[in-house]
Amino acid sequence: MNNNLTVIECDGQLMVDSREVKDMLNMRHADLLEKIDGYIQILENGKLRSLDFFIENSYTVDGNKRPYKYYLLTRKGCDMVANKMNGTKGVLFTAHYVTRFEEMEKELLQPKTELEVLAATVNNMVQQEKRITVIENEQKRIFDLIGLNPSNWRKEINKIIRLIAKESGLSHSIIWSESYKTLETRGKCNLQRRLDNKRNNMKKEGASKTKVEKANFMDIIDEDTKLTEIFLAIVKDMAVKYKVTLKKETV
Repeated sequence: MNNNLTVIECDGQLMVDSREVKDMLNMRHADLLEKIDGYIQILENGKLRSLDFFIENSYTVDGNKRPYKYYLLTRKGCDMVANKMNGTKGVLFTAHYVTRFEEMEKELLQPKTELEVLAATVNNMVQQEKRITVIENEQKRIFDLIGLNPSNWRKEINKIIRLIAKESGLSHSIIWSESYKTLETRGKCNLQRRLDNKRNNMKKEGASKTKVEKANFMDIIDEDTKLTEIFLAIVKDMAVKYKVTLKKETV
């Protein structure tokens, strides 16, 4: 077990990085994220505020624009993770994070010089200004996306998918696949089954082979107003997730 654990302060709250937690627990980060995602779902289903436990964030690797998810765990979040661990790992993790939180709390209680107080004040102002800028940019991006014209939605969706692929470095097929899988989950539907039924009906109605083969998932979505609304919301969420704006595209 890696005994190093960095406790950071953000907005007056002490937190630890899930990437360090996974080292302490000697487990894959993906496995830890999966566990935390499960805890968050349970908390939210129980009408509890998950942000009091886990705060989602992202990072990039070696200049790659693709964002990778990680979580900041509050003390409550650490408690939850530790309580779910069995045996030695759980005991040692609890001992280390409790100790580091207490050490950090004592450091924060230490009296500061006037220069340190001034430096901290200036730093807080700078960080606050950065947060305001981020929020404003995020709001503008969301407003741009909300302005999508439902009557021309297929063209707009294609535009956003291209932007997401460009920003993330992922292939168009991967992005489309992610959007369709999310739609099937949220819309409780099977797109392939619907497409197969549509093509069979087209054949019975005498449609040409070319026309039948051209039928696709977007046609299925277009025929169902509910699915169209859900799909628009999904792609908007993905655009925010991958931090794209409609103005970034160049033809």
